[in-house]
Amino acid sequence: MSRLLHPIGIPLLVLFYQGLVVFANFGFKRSAESTTALAFLAWQILGNLSGFLSVLTYTALLRWLPVHIAVSLTMGLGFVSVQVFTAWLIFREPIGIWKWIGAGLVVLGVALIVRGR
Repeated sequence: MSRLLHPIGIPLLVLFYQGLVVFANFGFKRSAESTTALAFLAWQILGNLSGFLSVLTYTALLRWLPVHIAVSLTMGLGFVSVQVFTAWLIFREPIGIWKWIGAGLVVLGVALIVRGR
């Protein structure tokens, strides 16, 4: 069952993971802002379902990547994805220069980890 993954498969899985993490955080933020119990519950369900799918995607990545690479690609880039896409682009939360520099350093760190594999 250890078939080779098409070369584009790993980047697509990483991108899919990032999208799931962004949506999960979006759902949790919406849940926190909900004014009714039904809206709170609905956003919690969507956020948790997306989070569960992200864990399955991470598990799939572990099939083809060493743990240190999979963690850096998912958790490291996930941090940046949530900060940029969820916080800044969707919720218009301010991100100062030091946070941008930090996000850039995280991306650089992930690139160095992946390159040094």
